[in-house]
Parts: sequence; structure tokens; C-alpha cells
Amino acid sequence: MKFLPIIELATEKDAKTLKVEYKAARQFGKVALGSENFFYKDKFKVRYIPFANVYRAFRRVQCVNMKMCCAGGQLQLQNIVLCSKKNDELCMVDLPDERSALALFEEIEKNHPEIKIGMKK
Repeated sequence: MKFLPIIELATEKDAKTLKVEYKAARQFGKVALGSENFFYKDKFKVRYIPFANVYRAFRRVQCVNMKMCCAGGQLQLQNIVLCSKKNDELCMVDLPDERSALALFEEIEKNHPEIKIGMKK
């Protein structure tokens, strides 16, 4: 498995260290929370962002209209968005459901209290 940093950060770490941290990380669908890094799967690669570079994390819900043969409705897609100190979005990763999104934010809040959760008010 290949570990790639986010391009803007450009700090590559040792692949063995990242592999050990990724295997020990808690999984939430495509997302894994390590002790020092936020990992997410991007096709056949795993990208990582050091928590030191993350300033804010929030949930973005996208509503998609769907139609079936007898009715219609909306499908809610859950995403996590990580931002830097300049409020630039570092990544947006889709999550399986609302429960995993809430559990993910609880885990981030517990292990990394310096990261602000939610949008600016």
C-alpha cells in the first residue's frame, strides 16, 4: 500500500512508521484515525494528513435527489471536511452514515482537543 501526503503539506514520513500507525488506527469507512495522522483511502492509495496541520473539522451533508419507479426522495451523503489554519479545505471524504460521522468527531475531540469541531459561528 502506498502512503501519500497531501500536496500542500509536502512532508513525507517513513513508510514503515505510517504502515504501523495505519494498521493500529481506528477505521470509519474510508477514514482511519491514527495517533498522529488522519488517513483516508483515495482509490488504491492511502493519503494522510498530520493532525498538527488540521485546525478545524466539520461535517458536510449533501442532499441528492433520487427517483424510483413509484416515488422519489432525497439521499443524504455524509462527508467530513478538514481545514487548515488559513481555512483552506485540505480534504473532503465521504462517510458511510451519520452514526459513523458522529463517532468520528467524538474520537477526534477526545484524542485531539486542539482541533475545533464544527463550522465557524
